[in-house]
Amino acid sequence: MGADHRDEGGTEALPHGSPLRPGRPEHPAHRRGFRESDLQIVQLAAGLYGRLAMKRVYYSAFVPVNTDPRLPATIGTPPLLREHRLYQADWLLRYYGFAAGELLDEERPNLDLSLDPKAGWALRHRHLFPVEVNRADLETLLRVPGIGVRSAQRIVRARRGGHLSLDDLAKLGVVMKRARYFLTARGRFAADLSPDAEALRARLTERTQRRDRWSQPSLFDATDGMDLQSVLTGEL
Repeated sequence: MGADHRDEGGTEALPHGSPLRPGRPEHPAHRRGFRESDLQIVQLAAGLYGRLAMKRVYYSAFVPVNTDPRLPATIGTPPLLREHRLYQADWLLRYYGFAAGELLDEERPNLDLSLDPKAGWALRHRHLFPVEVNRADLETLLRVPGIGVRSAQRIVRARRGGHLSLDDLAKLGVVMKRARYFLTARGRFAADLSPDAEALRARLTERTQRRDRWSQPSLFDATDGMDLQSVLTGEL
């Protein structure tokens, strides 16, 4: 795992046998030849951020450029979408206040490739939605799919001047295509499916199912503003 250190000290956050313990060369956190679950990788990243004050953790799917028996074995194509989901989970750890245990656990040790981890968390906690944006605190707003860090901060500032409408939210940068299923404004709900609707998961995964799941996510292949904004800003 490549990382940018703020300081060089302490290895208590690293599990026994970690490739980042002293005396071992650095390795990517996510390689096809390794058998770690996403839970192990995300927990390791959380430890690096929390205990070692590391600035950034990088993830890289192993992509073989030639054949050699000394290289890690690969099955099928490189897991590039898994790499993308790990980066999204990492973003939630760093900027959205999520803990590793909220995203993954022993019963669900790997990220859902068909759904970004923030939307996945929301679907597992449907009873918390919809959120009324004119009353919710910043921490709650950050848990709403489609509301990024900057848009959540804008909402908090803007509502000091009066109650916000659904139209106001789009102007503040909220991705309503996703957020509309999880929020209300002035008591108004804009979506045709409620948060507890069984069909909501299928609706949220339509975009991923249409795309080649093993292609490298690109800055330029998004077909709608939701995907492009997420790729450019990292906001979920």
